[in-house]
Amino acid sequence: MTLADLFRKKLLIFSGKGGVGKSTVTAAAAVAAARAGKRVLVVEIGEHETMSRIFGGPAVGYAGAIVHRPDRSGAPPITAMCITPTEALKEYGMRTVKFAMLYKAVFENPVIRYFAAAAPAVEELNLLGKIESLERELLVPAPNARFDLMLLDAPALALLEAPGLAMRLAQAGPIYSTVERLSRLLSDAERTAVNIVSLPEEMPVSESIELDAGVRALNMPEGLLIVNGMYPKAFSTEDVERGLASVTPTSSLNRAIIAAAESVVKRRAQQEATMARLRSGIRLPLITLPLIVAPKIGPSEISMLADRLGDLEVDG
Repeated sequence: MTLADLFRKKLLIFSGKGGVGKSTVTAAAAVAAARAGKRVLVVEIGEHETMSRIFGGPAVGYAGAIVHRPDRSGAPPITAMCITPTEALKEYGMRTVKFAMLYKAVFENPVIRYFAAAAPAVEELNLLGKIESLERELLVPAPNARFDLMLLDAPALALLEAPGLAMRLAQAGPIYSTVERLSRLLSDAERTAVNIVSLPEEMPVSESIELDAGVRALNMPEGLLIVNGMYPKAFSTEDVERGLASVTPTSSLNRAIIAAAESVVKRRAQQEATMARLRSGIRLPLITLPLIVAPKIGPSEISMLADRLGDLEVDG
């Protein structure tokens, strides 16, 4: 599996626990794909948008809008949208009953909404239904298709588990048929890949190994393991020791610089030890991305990470 292989698919899911930089990696992958000529749609889930904030633009909402134009000649613009269960249900309801008055009478009925909220996986299925609808747009032959590739910033494994749960509860009928279509999309290795984003730290590594086991249990096709936030391998221990030996006791600035270098060396060694555990626990092709030190992640930082994604060889 290489990045080129990945970009030939239709739906790339980026999953990982909170705080690992999943949205940052998704944004960088979107820029890398656009530079490769792909018309990219990034889909976020929830009330709080990230893509528009990362790229420094206005909120795009459920309707979606262009959030970034990559700094590469010929690269198409990147579009993003942020979907919620409520808006997805409203779109489905309006498409089904056609009339706003009838939609309000049925789908906004408090009793109906109460039972819908209590039903297992309903919100997740609403979201996946919208994603499947968007993916079908990607199958429209060029030049009529709006997008070539969809990147999903997935919030949790529960979203991916929803079709299996619903199919176990509904053994037949129209609901089963709809959910089966969702299940086929998520399990189709030609169209879909789940990419795991992690950090080279103990807790994220443990959570990533659990996530990988969960994805494999769902028989979903996996893509890459992307490890974010690697410290640079700029110095060796011997370099630091030589630096310490050459610094005079009165040179406080030099000692501070050497101490900072020593800290980087130690942190990198800790990360490499953690990476060994990650490699043994997850058998996926691996990409590592550098730690970005900046007041906030913006277009320049995303462009740097996209450069790295484009330049790096996939390990394994």
